[in-house]
Amino acid sequence: MTFPDPKKFQLVVAGPNESGDADFLEVGPAAEFDFPGVAAGAFYWAVDGGHSKTNIGAPPSKVALAGPNGSTFGISSFPAHSSGEVDAALDESMSATDDDGDAGMHASDTIDYEVVISGKVDLVLPGGKKRTLVPGDLLVMAGVPHAWKNPYDEDCVYVVVTVGFNTPEVAS
Repeated sequence: MTFPDPKKFQLVVAGPNESGDADFLEVGPAAEFDFPGVAAGAFYWAVDGGHSKTNIGAPPSKVALAGPNGSTFGISSFPAHSSGEVDAALDESMSATDDDGDAGMHASDTIDYEVVISGKVDLVLPGGKKRTLVPGDLLVMAGVPHAWKNPYDEDCVYVVVTVGFNTPEVAS
């Protein structure tokens, strides 16, 4: 089975229109990213600051993981023979950890739900722990340091949903 380019998926959104009736909503373009040799893809939807019937989100204006109480939805890929170094890809939603001296190690304040739909990729955790993910594998990434390595001959394409950690309330 061949999947389209991660930046060419069609987003269909069903939600309340301006009158509050169920409808298919017109949406804008995705926030695309392409870091050659590292990762490529697009975030198609994002919710900022909490989910509700009146805050269902919109296409994101920038490439970023979910902020506090928010979420993002997208498609990503790791190109064949990529090393996972993330320096070029990091924004304020991720932080480099360089665990084990690996420039690809990073973490975020999100819980990520991911589904591999084609290819395969190695998920590496500190201490040399590694799992190879293949089509159909489901991953829950709970904010721990990790790196992605694709030493294989095929790009790995996967669906990703990120959910931002709740911001704790400060006692007065």
